[in-house]
Amino acid sequence: MVLFLSFSANRNEELLCNDLQIIMKDTLKSEFLKKRDIENLVLKEEKELLGYPVNAINIRSIEAKIRTLPYVKEAEMYYDLNGIMYVKTLQREPVVKVLSKTGKGYYLDSEGFLFSPKGDFTPFIMIANGSFTEGNELKTIRNISELSEMKKYKEWSDLIKIVNFINKDEFWKSQMVQIYFNKEQEFELIPRVGAHQIILGDAENLAVKFRNLKILYKEGLTYEGWNKYEKINLKYNNQVICSKR
Repeated sequence: MVLFLSFSANRNEELLCNDLQIIMKDTLKSEFLKKRDIENLVLKEEKELLGYPVNAINIRSIEAKIRTLPYVKEAEMYYDLNGIMYVKTLQREPVVKVLSKTGKGYYLDSEGFLFSPKGDFTPFIMIANGSFTEGNELKTIRNISELSEMKKYKEWSDLIKIVNFINKDEFWKSQMVQIYFNKEQEFELIPRVGAHQIILGDAENLAVKFRNLKILYKEGLTYEGWNKYEKINLKYNNQVICSKR
């Protein structure tokens, strides 16, 4: 064992980095970053890379630098016995795009990480707009859980709860296309099928609210028509209040 470890250590001292390979596992879902973006960052961070001993390269420092990118969820760097250095990354997958009153766009993933749109890539995800609170603090955080004034930005955390709940159900995921946060600080849902407005209220009791809505869909709208009601109000405890056109 001692001889083997000694041999391995000596070989690593002699092993030179002769190639850099970027592996991105999720380019079909997230295209915020290209392979060249990661490659440029690595070569900028570690100028002594290609042609240098692999054991002299600060792999952990480079990994940490890659993870500072708002679009990166995971980053791993390693090399093989042929001197090929690999960088494997996993990008964040947004679940909702928030369009603010000022026209600025924000992406949120299922864990509440916040990042700005980049390039021409536009994922096919839920859209949210309306009276969302904006502030300089949004520019300095990575996750909405880091907000110091959670009450001030409560609709942001509520939005994640609503979107995550919808995305767990294939029916709701295909039916709900937009979320609107109105001036009364209530969430409204815009469905794909049916010319009605759904008043959700807040993010409390979502399971009950959507259960009641599904019952209305199956036992009411299926027979009476999807355009009979103008508004469907779910915000009151265990009630569904419908307003006809």
